Amino acid sequence: MVCVKRSVPFVATLVAATALLSGCVPLLGANPRYASDSGHSGGSGPSPTTAPPEGPPEIAAPKKDLAWSPCTTQVFGDAGVPAPAGVLLDCATYDADLDPISGASGTVSIGVVRARTAATPADAGPLVITTGSDIPTSVQLPQWLSRSGADVLKARPIVAVDRRGMGRSSAVDCRDLFDRQEMQNQAQFESGDDPVANLGAITLTATTSCTDALAPGDSAYDNARAAEDLERLRSSWDVPRLAVLGIGNGAQVALAFAGSHPDKVARLVLDSPIPYGIGAEMAADQQAKGQQAALDAFATQCAATNCPLGPDPKGAVNALLADARAGRGPGGASLAALANGLITALGFPVGDRVASTNRLAQILASARSGDSGPIMDLITQSDSLRETDGQFINRCSDALNRPTPDRVRELVVAWNKTYPQFGTVAALNLVKCLNWPSGTAPQDPKNLKVGVLLMGVQNDPIAGNEGVAATAATVINAGAASKRVIWQGIGHGASIYSSCALAPLIAYVDSGKTPETDTYCPA
Repeated sequence: MVCVKRSVPFVATLVAATALLSGCVPLLGANPRYASDSGHSGGSGPSPTTAPPEGPPEIAAPKKDLAWSPCTTQVFGDAGVPAPAGVLLDCATYDADLDPISGASGTVSIGVVRARTAATPADAGPLVITTGSDIPTSVQLPQWLSRSGADVLKARPIVAVDRRGMGRSSAVDCRDLFDRQEMQNQAQFESGDDPVANLGAITLTATTSCTDALAPGDSAYDNARAAEDLERLRSSWDVPRLAVLGIGNGAQVALAFAGSHPDKVARLVLDSPIPYGIGAEMAADQQAKGQQAALDAFATQCAATNCPLGPDPKGAVNALLADARAGRGPGGASLAALANGLITALGFPVGDRVASTNRLAQILASARSGDSGPIMDLITQSDSLRETDGQFINRCSDALNRPTPDRVRELVVAWNKTYPQFGTVAALNLVKCLNWPSGTAPQDPKNLKVGVLLMGVQNDPIAGNEGVAATAATVINAGAASKRVIWQGIGHGASIYSSCALAPLIAYVDSGKTPETDTYCPA
């Protein structure tokens, strides 16, 4: 069945840290600018209400706004963070066509959250943000605002759009409890010696249940349809263009919007993207590589601060994962559940670098000493945040050129050697989408009229760190220029977790001009 439900909580047990990295390899662009992480000074004021004829496109305020209602307490409470002083949130929904591309009849409800303050200019056009299927955008928004994201509100509101089937949009409930748990555990505790076959049988049942529940819209949950939901928002507002910030999978959605509506883009920020139209196997490989890099950076930072994991933090993590692989995980946790809990904690950090490193280290140290309560809480919150039915549907709808079961079996062996901590889990995750109806890649963007700001994270366990360079090539092929902002920390979304990275984003959105050089922000 398809039902509406509240956004999942994002509590403060999801913690991570960044490693202090002393340098970086220059990318495209001469004379890159190395910036401090001292935050945005707020020097840029509200955008002008009109743009010069030859200047950047205007970000217009909605002529026909949505029916907003206050929801500050609820949304910040669901995200598990306190509301910054003066920040106000409003919630609304709008109806989008179920399948505006193939023509299946019906509508879906899209949930949106608007952030503003009393000082936000009433005539300023909004910055639209989407995190796609990574986590609900309505959960990421309050996390961003609790850091330095509220600086954006000095010049304009922010509007977060949840992807269909997730968060405050019409959520999907189509798998039974057994299938959800078995998919979370990758069928580790089933009998036999073929995990690909065991997990494949479970996902076949889950796929059938979900496609039946969604019919006739079972093919209407991919990046291209999510992009059309942004177009419906633009037309509902009656504005000529949107300023869009896409993070992770949201960057794919934003590029799909630019591909299908290149003349409707006022600003385009692509943060932590994966390569556009990438195949499922290569995407999983890049993610596993990013997960290993994030763990290595965490271990380095942990050892440097004499954290509770002792002198060999990575060895301590290895021991926990080895126990889970052997069926002795803390609290009975499977290898996949434990690995995904760690990945989520590293990808969506809470708090400053040193303190969050020590908190995560303490959770892991407690698990090693026999106290499984904190790590089980972490696993539960990770599952609620990143493994909903809507995310299963959206991710599988986006998965292109999927490998065969025999290829997955090969990857299980190969990636276990290449990525010892996370490779097996990454390979088996590919099984979850093998039975989903095949989709097609959105059309490539062409004739972009605006410069593009690309952002990335050196140690990104959700998307990996190779997508920025590939996306730069996509932007060039679309006829546009770009500049890069790279944060040398651990997490998913440079704009979310680095105040240093936020400054050039705000300057670009306000002025319409990309920075003169690439920017590198320290961890």
